Amino acid sequence: SSAASDVYKRQYFMSAFFLLAGYFTPQAIERKGAGYFLKDRLIRLGIPIIIYSSLIINLNQVVLGVWMRERPFQWLFKYHAGHLWFLQALLLFAVIYVLCRFVMNRTMIKHPLQFCSDRFSSIRVLNWSIVLLALLTFVIRIKYPVGKWVFPGFQPAHFSHYAFSFFVGILAYYGDWFNRLRRDQARRRGIVILIMLPLFFVPMILGRILGSDATGTTSFFVGGLHWQAFAYAVWESVMLISVLIFLLYLFRERFNRSSPLLQLMASSVYTVYIIHQTVLIAFNVLFLPVGIPTILKFFIVSLIVSPLCFGLAVLIRKIPYAKMVLG
Repeated sequence: SSAASDVYKRQYFMSAFFLLAGYFTPQAIERKGAGYFLKDRLIRLGIPIIIYSSLIINLNQVVLGVWMRERPFQWLFKYHAGHLWFLQALLLFAVIYVLCRFVMNRTMIKHPLQFCSDRFSSIRVLNWSIVLLALLTFVIRIKYPVGKWVFPGFQPAHFSHYAFSFFVGILAYYGDWFNRLRRDQARRRGIVILIMLPLFFVPMILGRILGSDATGTTSFFVGGLHWQAFAYAVWESVMLISVLIFLLYLFRERFNRSSPLLQLMASSVYTVYIIHQTVLIAFNVLFLPVGIPTILKFFIVSLIVSPLCFGLAVLIRKIPYAKMVLG
């Protein structure tokens, strides 16, 4: 379903990115100082957003408007972060955390380090986190359902999970949770995932049987004051925590390796994230008239675009001063 697809796209891997961003934030501030850290964030996050909203969005306009629809080109003068909304959110969370550190250093408010134990969070803490996160998500979605965007390019429906993941990443750094995560804890979360996956369809079936979702099987799940929206928020929150814990352990134990090629790709992945949209759109348009099955087009375009984006990223990073922004 579209609701499930949106969850997997935005909740889990995006929340994982926020978790990792939160984990690396305290050590960056401690190494650079708060002032230089914010300056660095403005450069590394702000400049790509400006370039996207002024240049890349117009390149997309050339491909989609001029090339595909044969319309005259009109330069777009508007702020639009597009898929770089993630950078906006990171910049916002970084500013909030720096301000919180400033307040904590000058008041009696406890530092996050004092909330961290020498082991990973207990089952009780995880359960309470799920309860609070589910309630907060449900309340936000009463007014801002999934799919509703607000300026400057955010979906409030997902932000409770994003903010939670970023903050937990900070606590994980102080408590060294990623290294302390045990096999039995990851295994329990894996079992929870297997149980919860089929349960996603239970509220849908009940909604049809009870006739409480006459407009469609997913319309009441995305938000509003509906029991389906609450069930969806609970399911998401359980899955969010379980998936993150399971994947952290899995990748730490099974995929924690490197090579010269992977190191080169890792150094270019941020640039690829910024430029991939335009390259992907161009090749999608190029393959539109090709008379082959769509699934075959998907694989062909993927095989072309992925290495091409990394190759372009390597060249772009060679431009003078580019590494100041792109790393």
